[in-house]
Amino acid sequence: VSPTQVLSTNVIHLLVAATLRTTTPILLVALGGTFTTMAGFFNIGLEGQMLLGAFFAVLGSIWTQSAWGGVAIGVLAAMCVALTFSIFVVTLRANEVVVGLALNILAGGLTITLTMAIFGTRGSIVSGDIVGLPRLRIPVIEDFGSLGKALGSFTPLIYLAFIFVFVVWVIIYRTRLGLYIRVAGEKPAAAESLGIPTWLMQHIASLLCGLFAGLAGAHLSLGYITMFAENMSSGRGFMAVAVLIFSAGDPVKVLFGCLLFGFADALSLRLQTFGLSSYLVLTVPYLVTLGALFLLTYRQRPKIFRETAESLQLIRREKA
Repeated sequence: VSPTQVLSTNVIHLLVAATLRTTTPILLVALGGTFTTMAGFFNIGLEGQMLLGAFFAVLGSIWTQSAWGGVAIGVLAAMCVALTFSIFVVTLRANEVVVGLALNILAGGLTITLTMAIFGTRGSIVSGDIVGLPRLRIPVIEDFGSLGKALGSFTPLIYLAFIFVFVVWVIIYRTRLGLYIRVAGEKPAAAESLGIPTWLMQHIASLLCGLFAGLAGAHLSLGYITMFAENMSSGRGFMAVAVLIFSAGDPVKVLFGCLLFGFADALSLRLQTFGLSSYLVLTVPYLVTLGALFLLTYRQRPKIFRETAESLQLIRREKA
């Protein structure tokens, strides 16, 4: 085997490993959004939940001197934001898009303010007191050559993220809770007539969303890198929203959509090593997002035109 072939193989293996790492935060937060999507409301506040989860995971890691303590506090913070979202949207009947955007803005400003107040700095939190997530070394995987070495030393949350796809699928489609959440989202009037409290199901769905968003944030600040940076979620929550739009919340479709965005993110990082402009390269994930939404809209054109034609026919009949 020539050195060039070995080098290209190693590059591919490293790209695969980087794709799994960059997919993880998008996948975790999108799996959380699956619950709110199934419950019948559009949660655009995923970005803010993930960002606050990342900040408080670092803070908790310093306070408890434990990575898992940090993860727990990050998840708790994200769930508090998720509960706030559901109180406004479900209980107070506020507009979900407005509330979600407001919470995203609040999360960005709050993390900057708290960073200044607690650490006396702005921009990032870098400290030797931050305890990052450990890397699991799995000998069975590492035995598979260079690819095995690339895949056999991830943090636990990376492995768990892909396991959670199956777990969420089972919850949504094979448990009574999942059935109640889906009925509350699809047929709220029928759910109420059957004695299913739709408001409670939507609150539970939002809290589950916060749990996964907190895990995504903790992965960013304690697993992906061991620090907190201003706006470190970098639009991943909005990528998850895009995935949820064209997957309709189906966990399997969510997985493939997140792998697409994760690959685009990993590829953009690799392209920087070839001397391309970092500003140009960083647009790759967002171009993929726009492309995916365009394809979704293009595929739905016949349905949209058919529904519009049926509506016009109905109006004509009423006028006649």
